[in-house]
Amino acid sequence: VAQKYGVTNADDSDIIEINVGGKIISATRGTLTQLKGTKLDTLFSGRWDKKLPHDEMGRIFLDLNPICFQSILDYLVGKELSAEEEDDKPPQKIRRIKLDHQYTLLHMVKY
Repeated sequence: VAQKYGVTNADDSDIIEINVGGKIISATRGTLTQLKGTKLDTLFSGRWDKKLPHDEMGRIFLDLNPICFQSILDYLVGKELSAEEEDDKPPQKIRRIKLDHQYTLLHMVKY
């Protein structure tokens, strides 16, 4: 699958630039894929890079609210930095986001 639709040399240290609703966000592949079995893991594993929509600069394009996506990324970075802690609660920012965005957010990070 990776040969046909993605990249075969995907590495956790790859820096990925993503156009999220017009805002450019950068993250390592390892941060985006750390929660195995999630939608983020599937999207950014490298297997589907060629099939995902891209903007005119070649960045992966996600038609999502950039504030919500940044909240997810902040959560993942925090989870990565405090891996020794067993805190699976959603970040405070997620709790303050409008209800119509919460389903999308939690679906992307849910196991």
